[in-house]
Parts: sequence; structure tokens; C-alpha cells
Amino acid sequence: MGVVALADFGSTFTKVRLVEPEEGLLLAQAEAPTSIETDLMDGYAAALEAARRAAGPASAAIEEQLAVSSAGGGLKVAAIGLVEDLTAAAARQAALNSGARVEVVLAGALSDEQLDQLQAARPEIVLFAGGTDGGQAELVLENARRLGARGIGGNAVVACNAAVAAEAAELLRAGGNQVEIAANVMPELGRIDIDPVREVILRVFLEHVIGGKGLSASADFQRMVRLPTPEAVLEATRLLGDVAVIDIGGATTDVHSNRTEEVEMPGIEDPLLPAPLTLRTVEGDLGMRFGAAGVAAVDGRWIADEAGGEGEAIRQAVSLRTRDPKWLPEGEAALRLDGLLATACATHALARHCGTMLLTPGRNGPPTLVRSGPDLREVELVLGTGGVFAHRDDGKEILQKALARRGPRSLTPAEPRLGVDANYVLAAAGLLATEDREAAVRLLQRELDLTPS
Repeated sequence: MGVVALADFGSTFTKVRLVEPEEGLLLAQAEAPTSIETDLMDGYAAALEAARRAAGPASAAIEEQLAVSSAGGGLKVAAIGLVEDLTAAAARQAALNSGARVEVVLAGALSDEQLDQLQAARPEIVLFAGGTDGGQAELVLENARRLGARGIGGNAVVACNAAVAAEAAELLRAGGNQVEIAANVMPELGRIDIDPVREVILRVFLEHVIGGKGLSASADFQRMVRLPTPEAVLEATRLLGDVAVIDIGGATTDVHSNRTEEVEMPGIEDPLLPAPLTLRTVEGDLGMRFGAAGVAAVDGRWIADEAGGEGEAIRQAVSLRTRDPKWLPEGEAALRLDGLLATACATHALARHCGTMLLTPGRNGPPTLVRSGPDLREVELVLGTGGVFAHRDDGKEILQKALARRGPRSLTPAEPRLGVDANYVLAAAGLLATEDREAAVRLLQRELDLTPS
């Protein structure tokens, strides 16, 4: 394979990376405003031309053009299950691991109010789960009947009790939905099976969703797009082994983690729904611009103490960032506050992503230790990605401060190496892996800043 153009259609900017896969070499990078108001290929053409100029004669050898996309709101999914902490939670996690934005999660017998909520959310895919294999069937079918009768239409993926999945799919098709069936996302209590569902969601995204968004009149756009952007980052995370990736954006902070094996802890109870070894979480209240108010709400006192400023001044600075997501900091005070916001985002997003060790009262016996979520204490690498890590030179210090603030019972990484994705190569590498996995590994090894702190 010759030079590959790897594009990321973002909500604000379209980024292009030119990569020589044989050596895993990043030849050039460029970006242009995402042309959502005209045609996404306009912004892509501008970014590609800038990257070609930067690469020089090497760009003449471009043989393939691939893309990921989060433009137009990304992939919007609604998750439905029977029990909030079981099948509904499993469906939500499967959607997140597919690179989706989860618009709404519904559990139990679907009411008119819940169906109204679902209809208002306008998801592009409804992930319909419920019941273990051979378990609850009547309520699963009743939910499918009510959902089909509402006639919402659109795309649905059925991942419920396998014994009634085909019948549930027919009930949804009767309501005008295009329906695909996947393996049950929770085939038995205590086991979550995400990958088959993720593969079906990705197929529906490529075949029905991406072309239906009206983002481009060009057939090249639909041909190029292979993954939602978060799914590409998660794919790159898998390539890095035992790792936690903190992706700090303007509106949200995502955490992706991968563990090659579960840590065995004799005598300690696991959560009712164990976390998968590869996990993505999204914190919608933590971000550098749209999400800045949420950061101040959960960590405002610490930010004010560290900034040495008055609470009112901090509130005004946060308000400025919330109102104008394209605002860039100038001056030492503004840069310092951005660094503190990033530290707070990383601190709380990682803490929520990881588990906690809880001491619960025992039944007629001594207290019992319970692990509430994934144990990442042995993770070898914590990697920062996003604009704050690409445009600052203190990314590792931000990660260090966030890890130092870990709670006493937290299962966050204990002594990891730290790295920074300074050139936004994670999504590009995950995309490249769809064509050449080894080339993607070479790109990551070359371009990520993984030197010891």
C-alpha cells in the first residue's frame, strides 16, 4: 500500500493525516473547518490540499483515502433493556463501545412517557435488549410490540433473549423499522457480550446511517467512512495493550481502556455486571468549553484554590469558555486555568471510568469487600489525547496531577507510564488498522510520546 490519506470529519474541524504505512511514518498533517453548512467534502479537500503541500512530492503517491466521522452529531443510539443495572446497562455499554453517543437509556415496561422521550431523542439506531437467553420473554415482546406500534421508524438492532429475538424483530419491522438481529448482549447473568452487537451496529452505521445524514452529496464520502471517530480511538486503544486513554474535548471527556486480562482478587466480590476488558465511557458534564460549567460544578473549589483567584472571576472565565467554544486562551492566567480545567476533567472522568473498592456489611458475618467496577491499578500506560494535549507542552504534568488526586479506594492506575498524543494519531491509527493492523502499530510506536516522565 502506498501513502494513505486518513481523515477525521469532526464537528468543528476536519483533520487529515498522510501516512506511509510501510514505515508507519506520519508524512504530514493538516486541518480545515468542517464544512457542515455546504458539503463535508469541501472542508476535506481544503485539508487534503494543505497536507499535500506539507508532504511535498511524497503526496503524489496517495493510493487510498479513508475516514472516520463524528460530524452531524456522530452516531446517536438509544439503549433499551429490562433491568436498569443489567440488560439496560449492558446495552448502553455496547452502544458506547460502538463509538456512539447514547441519547437515552430506557428500562422496564415501556410507558407512553418513555416512548415520548425516545421519540424526542431521535436516535439513528435503537438498540433493543432485554432478558437472558431462555429467560424473560413476555415483557421483551410486549416492549417490542409497544415500540413497533408507536411507528417511530428508523434503524433497530435487536440483541435480546435469543429465544424471542426473531419475533421481537418482526414486531419492530411492523412499525417501519429496518431491523438487524445480533447475539444477546447479556446471554446470562453476570456475562456481557459486546463484540457481536458492536459489529452489527457498525454495519448499520455504514450501510444506513452515514449516508442518510445528508452530510455530503459525494459518493466518495460514504465510501471513505469506515468508523465513527470514537470507535477508531477505541480500536487504537486495543493496539496499545494495557492502557487508559483520556480524551478531553470541548463538550465531553471520554475514557477508553483496555486490559489484556482481569485481575484475580480472591475473597473480593465482583460487580453484578462485570465491565468488559475493553471499555469506553463518556462524561457529558466534563469538557473544556461547552462542558466547562460542569467541571466548575464538580471541582470549582479545587480550581479556585489552585488558580489563586476569586470565585466570581473563575465563574466569569468559565462562562466565557461555555459561550464561545472556539475561544483560545491568551496570557498566563488563561492558560493556567485551561490546564486546571483539563486536570479536573481527567481526574473525574478517570475516577468514574474505574471501579472503587467498597466495604459493605456482611449478612450475619464480617463486612465484605466489593469491587464496584473495572480494576485499572495495574494498567501500564495512561495516554492523553485531545486539543489540550496537542496544543500544550505540559500534557504529562496534567496527567500526573490528575492521577495524584486519586481517591483512597479508587482502582485507577497506580504507577503507569504517561504519554501524549500530540499529533492526533490515535483515530488515524484505529482507522488504518481496518486496512493494515501492523502498519497502525508502527504508526503508534513512531508518533506517540511514550518516553518515561
